[in-house]
Amino acid sequence: MKIIGHRGAAGLALENTLESIRSAIHENVDAVEIDVRLTKDHHLVLSHDTHTNRVSESNIVVRQTHLEELQTLLLHNGKRMPTLKEAMRVMAGTPLIIDAKGGNWAQPLAKLLHQNHRQSISVIAFNHEELSNFSLLCPHIPVYALERTSPFEVIQTAKQRKFTGVDFNFWILNPLSYWLARRAKLEIIVYTVNNVWMARFLKVLYPHISITTNNPHKLGFLSDSQQKTRKQTTKPPRR
Repeated sequence: MKIIGHRGAAGLALENTLESIRSAIHENVDAVEIDVRLTKDHHLVLSHDTHTNRVSESNIVVRQTHLEELQTLLLHNGKRMPTLKEAMRVMAGTPLIIDAKGGNWAQPLAKLLHQNHRQSISVIAFNHEELSNFSLLCPHIPVYALERTSPFEVIQTAKQRKFTGVDFNFWILNPLSYWLARRAKLEIIVYTVNNVWMARFLKVLYPHISITTNNPHKLGFLSDSQQKTRKQTTKPPRR
C-alpha cells in the first residue's frame, strides 16, 4: 500500500498550499496530490473549488480571474495562492499527483509539464474526456480516472481509453470492483481515507491499492515503503 497526501497534507496545513505540500513531504508520503485550475489567462494555480471563499475571506471565481489579481489575495494562512510551477519546485524527489479540475486544461498542462518535467508526475481527473486528450498529448505520463459513484463504468472507461488506473471514492471500492480493476491491469487509488481503522481495514482487504489521506502523520506507518525502511533499520547487527 502507498500513502498519498491529499491536497498536500490538508490535516496539517491549509490545503493546496506550499506549507501543506512541505508538511506531506516531511511525513515521508509516497506521493503528494494537489488540485489545479486554470486562471482567466491560462495559468495553473492550486485550487480545489471553483471559487476562493473556503480558503480566504474573498469570493473570487478562479477561472474568471487573472493570475496577477489572484495572487494579491491572502489565503487564511496569510500566504498567496501558489502556481503549479511553484508547487513543483518544492516537491524535491517526491512523486506528484495533479488533480486537474474543470475543463480545457489538457493543452496548458501538457505544455507546462513538457517544459518542467523533472520528477515523477501523474494526472487524475473527473473529466475523463479531457484526461483522454491530455493522455494523447503526454502519453508517457500516467493518468487515472476519478470516480465517486460508478466503479464498474469507470473501470470500463479506463480500460477502453488505456488509462493507467482508476481513483475511487473509498466507499465504492468493493471486492468485485477491486478484482475487475486488477484483472484489467489498472492501478487503484482510493480517496479520502482519514481514519486509521478504515485504512487498516482497506489494507487487509485490498493490499494493492494506494490511499489518499489528509492525515499522512497518522496513516504513514501503513505505507509499505515506510514499513520496509523500519525493518531495515531495526535489523540486528551481524556477528
